[in-house]
Amino acid sequence: MALRLLSASLVLLPVIAALFTGRYHARFHTWPWSSSLPDKVTYCDRDYTGPGRPVTWAEAGALENGTVRDVGRTRAGVRERSIYANPLSEQARERYNPPLPCAMAVYLRTEGDRVAPYVLSGGP
Repeated sequence: MALRLLSASLVLLPVIAALFTGRYHARFHTWPWSSSLPDKVTYCDRDYTGPGRPVTWAEAGALENGTVRDVGRTRAGVRERSIYANPLSEQARERYNPPLPCAMAVYLRTEGDRVAPYVLSGGP
């Protein structure tokens, strides 16, 4: 009896681990190990896909024609990361119908002075 119970648990444990990992990836768009970045970030009610090739803060500022600053947080599973962007002002966004997105790109810090870019996904 104990041998059957042990055999059943050895079969079920990998199945449960695979289901957990798959659900985690579907929910947080990243794998449970902490070194991976999500493949989608939501900011200002819009989705951004990435990550792109990491760039320095200076390169991100040059790409955005301005200062990239902390604009929010995203949760990638148990790890919370800061979102950086150069957002448009509310007045600039509301001049158009439909309103423009808050930013065309956002960034997540990878290591040191490097950030990974995410680009706006989809249309208005």
